[in-house]
Amino acid sequence: MKYFTLKECINSDTAEKKGIDNTPTPEIEAHIVESVETLLDPLREAWETHCKQNGLGVASIGISSGYRCPQLNKAVGGSTTSAHCHGYAFDLIPMNRHMREFKRFCREFLTGRAFDQLISEGEDDNGMPSWMHVGYKHPDGKRQRGQYLSMIHGKYYPMTD
Repeated sequence: MKYFTLKECINSDTAEKKGIDNTPTPEIEAHIVESVETLLDPLREAWETHCKQNGLGVASIGISSGYRCPQLNKAVGGSTTSAHCHGYAFDLIPMNRHMREFKRFCREFLTGRAFDQLISEGEDDNGMPSWMHVGYKHPDGKRQRGQYLSMIHGKYYPMTD
């Protein structure tokens, strides 16, 4: 894990406030490492190059939500089938706040790669996301559906531009 630490992959303000132990099992920790090393680190590295080439400033990426134990997932209102609960999904925000550009970049970066879902979450009516959900594998640990979606007003649609 080159650009992300296990601590930031499991950190949760909600877990801290509610006293929830969000420590992953060894199996789930292995899923987190696999997801980061296979998908998130290469994405971060490519984002840095993209930011330098386009004058977008700082290229760091924050994880707003990574692994969630079942109790934490319930506390945040997550889906009962969430890949977050298996260490396969992460909600990302570029620290330079170029969200629309990050959305486009993620879509281009994932084209031709194995992944499960890219979801532009919390989109406003202009297609601006609040964060990007990047899922490496389906919760079953096998399927990688390659889905591009936008969540707008609580509903899923094919990803907007």
